[in-house]
This record gives sequence, C-alpha cells and structure tokens, in this order.
Amino acid sequence: AAPQTEDGVRAHVRRRDEPSQSRPSMSTEDEPSAKKPRGDDPTAPVEAAAPQTEAPTAAAAADAPAQSIAPTEGADAKPAGDEAEDGTARGKKRKIAAFLAYVGKGYQGFQRNPGARTVEDELERAIVAAGGISRDNAGDFTKVQWTRAARTDKGVSAVGQCIALRMVLDPPGVLERINAALPAGFKIFGYKRVTGGFNAKTMCDRRRYEYVIPTCAFDPRRCLPRREVEAEAALAAEAAEQGIEPIKTGETEEEDAKAFVFDEDLRARVNKILGNYCGTHNFHNYTVRVDPNDAAAMRYIISFECGEPFVIDGVEFVRTTVVGQSFMLHQIRKLIGTMICVVRGYLTEEDQIFALKTKESCVTPMAPELGLFLCECIYHAYNTRYAESHEPLALDDYANDVEAFKKSHIYPHMASTEKEESTMEAWVRMLPLKQIRNSYEWARKKDGGRAFMSKADKKEAEKRDYKKRKERDAERRAEREPQPPKEIILEGGLKFTGSGSKPKGGRGAGRGGGK
Repeated sequence: AAPQTEDGVRAHVRRRDEPSQSRPSMSTEDEPSAKKPRGDDPTAPVEAAAPQTEAPTAAAAADAPAQSIAPTEGADAKPAGDEAEDGTARGKKRKIAAFLAYVGKGYQGFQRNPGARTVEDELERAIVAAGGISRDNAGDFTKVQWTRAARTDKGVSAVGQCIALRMVLDPPGVLERINAALPAGFKIFGYKRVTGGFNAKTMCDRRRYEYVIPTCAFDPRRCLPRREVEAEAALAAEAAEQGIEPIKTGETEEEDAKAFVFDEDLRARVNKILGNYCGTHNFHNYTVRVDPNDAAAMRYIISFECGEPFVIDGVEFVRTTVVGQSFMLHQIRKLIGTMICVVRGYLTEEDQIFALKTKESCVTPMAPELGLFLCECIYHAYNTRYAESHEPLALDDYANDVEAFKKSHIYPHMASTEKEESTMEAWVRMLPLKQIRNSYEWARKKDGGRAFMSKADKKEAEKRDYKKRKERDAERRAEREPQPPKEIILEGGLKFTGSGSKPKGGRGAGRGGGK
C-alpha cells in the first residue's frame, strides 16, 4: 500500500524502476480552473512528498537482479562490448611519446601525403585497429595531437623515430595489439607518458642519423664513370684485334676487388672531409628549393664521423654518423655524395667548402637513399626540465631491441639490395661530372671571391655591388624616359626639332631638294 500523510490522504510514490509518466498537457480552457486556489476545501487533495526510505544494504543490492533501462525510441544504442569491437568506445586518452623502427622501402616518406603510401598511414591504421584511436578520430591528426620528430625521405628507414599523440591505453596490452597489427618491418619499442603540451618535433634537441656506405664506392678501380668504362672496353676490343693481351692487376675481378682495403689512412681522410661540415653553415647548396638568404638554410651540425668497416652478407660497409639539431630535405644525402666525389678526386675540398660559403648555386651530387636511416631523437632539455614529474625520453631504454632490429631488418635489407641492384656502384657511374664541374666554375665567376672574404670585406663588397646596381637602374630608367626634342638650325634659317618630320618651307624645300 502507498504511504499515507498525516491527513490520511494516500500519496502516490513512484518506484525507482517504474518508468515516469508524463503529465497531460493543459489546455487554455483548463488554465483558470487549474490556477484556482484551493482555499479551505477539506476535500481538495494534498500534495505530499514521498517519504525517504533507507538505502538498501550491500547484501540486498547483491541479491537484487540487475535491471537495464530500455533505450529510448530511435536511439542507436550499442552494448559496451560491441563499441569496443567497432573501435568507437570513448576511453580516456593519455598523451604519450612512442619510439619505433621501420624499413622505408616501398614508402614515399614518413609524413602523411594524400595519394601516396606513407609510414604514418600504416601506423595510424594499426593504432586504430588496436583501439588506441577511435574510428571517429581516425584520419585527422589534429584530434589526437599527433606530431613526429623527423620526416624521413622516400625509402629512408629508422630505428629511433619518435611520435607523440593522445592515445587510449585501456584495456592493457595496447602495445602488443599495435605491433600485431603492423606489417613486417615495423615495430614500436615502447611508449612513455609525457606532458600535455609535448611536441615531438619542436622539443627534440638533436637528431642522429647513420649512412652506411659500401667500401667499393671508395675504390678508384671500381665504380668508374660510364664513359671511362666504355673507353676501356673499346681499348680492350682493339687490343684483342691486334693480338695484344690487356694488362691485369689480378687473375680475376674478385681479386682486384679484394685488393682494395679501407685502411686507417683512408678513414682519416674521410673524417677530415666530413669535419668540414661541422659547425653552423649556410647549407642552401646541400638541399633543394631553399634560397641562400633564407634563415632556414642556416643549420648546425654537431659531429660527423666515419667508423670502422664491417661485413654483412659478404658486403663490406663503413658507417658514417652525423648528429645535428635538424636537417633539411635531402641534406645528408648531398653531404655524403659530395664527400664521395672529393675522395674519388672528382671534386676538391676547396669546392666542398666553397659550396658552404657562397650564396651562388652549385650542383651537389645526392647519394642514394638506401644507406640512410634515422638512429635516434634526443630530448635533453625536456628530460632536464621535467625530470621530477615524468620519465626521461631516451632510446637507451630499448638499446637491445634497437640493435636486434638493425641486425634483423636494416642491415640485411641494405646488403641484399646492394647485391642485387649495385645501387652505389650504379650511382657513382652515372654521375653528371661535366655538369657538376661547370656549375662550380660559373658559381666562382659570379661569386667574385666573396665566399672566402672576411666579414668586413664582404660588407664593403656588398656596398659596392649595391651602389653599382643603383647606378645601372638609374641609367635604365633614364633610357626609358622620353628625351626632349633637339632643335636643329638648317641653312636658310630653317629650324628642325628632330621630331622625324621633313622640314617645310625655305630654300631647298620640296621633293628632292635641300641638304
């Protein structure tokens, strides 16, 4: 029975599990009677509040059957399990930074590019499949605050790339689910919680790259230019016709290749050439589409060194390591290509330094993308600032996984490709040496020796050039302006203004007359 008030009138109390019934709408006709005061009529009903009942005990709550609230009509309601499977569950997102590795073969770079196959597309697809990003947020990196530390070029690999995003970490095991969804040649080593304003690109202090070079690129008897190879073949054919045996340094080509040794002297020469890049320079000649007066052309390289040779699958390589704050498009590949040309004698060290100092354009050779890969992204300032509140971001925590990935994916991929395609040897042979040398000659003529001047001399030369340009511009403007007509006095007092018309009147006037 419903509880009664003090006046003995029953009050209706709605149960918690009873659906609410909406009160019928009141028409305009019923409005006066509805607003009529009750007065002292004892028969009028009294509105009574429902009495407060005691909360059920924990045991009673456990014994009570679970009651579900029916969804409203037209609502697209789904159970929680179905939402998790569809990837639309809105879990709590956390800002994280993850270190990953990948083989760049077959991809048009790391950063997403509409219409191209990129590494970021593969990563996002795997994270969405693992539930780290909801399907509602997929396709828009701004919704998850996605940033990357470096944008590797087409075909370039990495073992220390870093990305940051807001990701759903529940249920546990999201890292294993992401790695299971990634294609072969991809792996995320781990992730760490970071600050809400963390940016993987702007907060990266420096980046470390490796470029692995086959030692045959330094052998003067191999990787000869195509014209020299064709000339040698013609001489050998002519000698064979005359019955003359060609001179051989070894019994076979393999013995000739083994005769070359990348020794310490050659390594020291390579390190000396690479050391010319260290410091702050204008690298506009070592990238593409960058104006020499653009501030972005100034970059700082901390170190550039060459290691000892090592062998992978029968191919001998040397490892060059460069550390810098940031790098432009194709910059490292152009630095390596110029170094190889200097070692082989196609260019001089003076040419190399001239390309760093001049504001004129020079053609610098760009080495293949096969040997380049990103090693590490360093966050020294971030780790120092947030040392007390957050874990440090360092690739050293995954050192064993990084070395294992190099040996299982990066180095074997480079060795097998070099064996099958002879990438470096073909690149050296196809170098446009004539075009490269001509570009340096023209650049020196335009430069006029300013590249190696002191700062004071450069300022004086710039002032002189500015004054000359002003004078030339003034002369050109004066030539374009109309000149006042010159008055010419002819014989007989006839005046001619030089307007191009024939003189009229006076002696000698008329057709065929006059002087």
